[in-house]
Amino acid sequence: MPVDTWFPLAIYYEDLPDAAQHRATLVKAVLDLEAASYAHRNFPEMAWTGDLHGVEQIHADPRFTWVVRQVEAHTWLYLQELGLDLSQVDLYIQRAWPVVSRHQQEVGDHCHNTAHISAVYYVAVPESGSDQAGCLTFFDDMRPNQVCPGLGGENTDIINTWNYLNQDQALYLPTEGRLILFPAKQRHGVTLNHTEGLRISLSFDIVLTAAPGQAAGSYEFLMPPPSQWRRFESRQPG
Repeated sequence: MPVDTWFPLAIYYEDLPDAAQHRATLVKAVLDLEAASYAHRNFPEMAWTGDLHGVEQIHADPRFTWVVRQVEAHTWLYLQELGLDLSQVDLYIQRAWPVVSRHQQEVGDHCHNTAHISAVYYVAVPESGSDQAGCLTFFDDMRPNQVCPGLGGENTDIINTWNYLNQDQALYLPTEGRLILFPAKQRHGVTLNHTEGLRISLSFDIVLTAAPGQAAGSYEFLMPPPSQWRRFESRQPG
């Protein structure tokens, strides 16, 4: 008797062929930004993330031009695979920031509610391709096959075989030079860096809007292009 599976989570990844020649420049740029940023606001066990320290506009920094162009090109490919009519949408990088993870540091689970697509690019990874430097982890909050809520929790041993029908997370090994794209709303985190080296990555938040001139009906689901917006000129009536 077959068991069909539906509604997959689409994670896109590509190992960029020119990554090695840009590695040193990107590493230096990230570490320079970290050194010049505000005092650390997070806990010692948390990786340094630029978005919490005033470093969230690296897409406007010419030192990151190469990787920004890669993110743009592969995001179009990702959306094409998802079946979108690309002529009807515009894409914007909303914000972008570096992440530096040292020994025994992690990134807690979270999602990016103000964006539509998120991207991660691994600039430098000690023990690349292994789980020792910390895995990007996607969590399944929907749990469509959990017939009883909590059945797979840590306080029970009722599930004795984990498989593709009941797994509650998916892990991606950190791989130097790899770009990963995924829906921004998907809850995710990064496990501990057990190595003595630095794991350096870049994160991007991307927003879709309707392309100018599209039918008004699309605005029910896509924001109108920013060129049509009006910023409030006054906070006072009259």
